[in-house]
Amino acid sequence: MMDLHLEALYPGRFDRSEILRYAMMPASQTPPETLPLEECLAMVGSGFACHAVWRVFPVRREEDALDLTFTRVASVSLRRWMEGSESAALFAVTAGVEMERLILRAKAVSPLHGLLMHAIGAERVEAACDELCSRIAARMPEYDLCPRFSPGYGDLPLAIQQEIFRALDCQRLLGLTLTREMLMQPGKSVTGIIGLRRREKP
Repeated sequence: MMDLHLEALYPGRFDRSEILRYAMMPASQTPPETLPLEECLAMVGSGFACHAVWRVFPVRREEDALDLTFTRVASVSLRRWMEGSESAALFAVTAGVEMERLILRAKAVSPLHGLLMHAIGAERVEAACDELCSRIAARMPEYDLCPRFSPGYGDLPLAIQQEIFRALDCQRLLGLTLTREMLMQPGKSVTGIIGLRRREKP
């Protein structure tokens, strides 16, 4: 098991088409110029940072489960997703309380501003996840990374969030908490598992 890694992530340019998709306003149907999107983006600013913690664990395949070291899961979906992986990178990424404040400020302007800010928060945290995956790949060049897999996908239960929070010390390091329904607060946060497949030497 490797040490915990803390990261500050700066996702870069906003993906406006993704933001409109999260807002369920596809650009093909909703001309961006009719929306206060640029106003909301200016509220966020280009230097907005997300934060992450991640850690690598060995993986052992059992007859009916995966032993991920920090927990044992019987998810068929995850077993298939991580086929051939000998390790897994466990991570949590959050846009933090600052995004929650921005959403509240936007809602005070109008419901539409609030909806767009919710969508911007989703786009920022997903872009931060992509940036984190790139950093993990750069630090572990001997591995190929599987696409990330989060609790709630397939048959991987949300209840695994409790083990993830303990393994990554999410509350202390990122200020994240869990509701009784296993939802994260602040809401613009993501946890997940990335399978690591060792590359064959040429």
